[in-house]
Amino acid sequence: MSKNEVELFLDKQNIAYQSYEFSSDNIDTSKTPIFKTLVLKGNKTGPTIALVPLDARLDYKKTAAVSKNRKIGLPPMDYVMETTGYPHGANTPIGIYMHHPEYPILFDEVIKNYERITVSAGELDKSVVIAVQDLLDLVHPVIADLLSSKDSE
Repeated sequence: MSKNEVELFLDKQNIAYQSYEFSSDNIDTSKTPIFKTLVLKGNKTGPTIALVPLDARLDYKKTAAVSKNRKIGLPPMDYVMETTGYPHGANTPIGIYMHHPEYPILFDEVIKNYERITVSAGELDKSVVIAVQDLLDLVHPVIADLLSSKDSE
């Protein structure tokens, strides 16, 4: 399996990770939960990136407030590709940070409950397991409560 740009970037930064292809590898999600990368569009900031657990729902009002937008939402798929360079389903906080460090990047605070998580590596069905602290040190996100209260019940 050849390395992609995200993996090469992590190598260059001397950050340990483990590569996974969802089509062929089994990931124990109880040990390494999967987080999804959402590309949003804010009325003031434009592209805004949010990282939340795979099974969680983003609270748009909370996310708008944290990102200093009045309104924020999911944009059309063509906007996602144009602004990040990644197709829907392959967005990665690492790759987006590499190419667009100016975009606001927000992580839900639940990330602090884990030592390692799984995030997209920038290709469909390809992910990396990475230490949370390494990811935080690399991307420098804003950490806040971004989830719908229904997810915490």
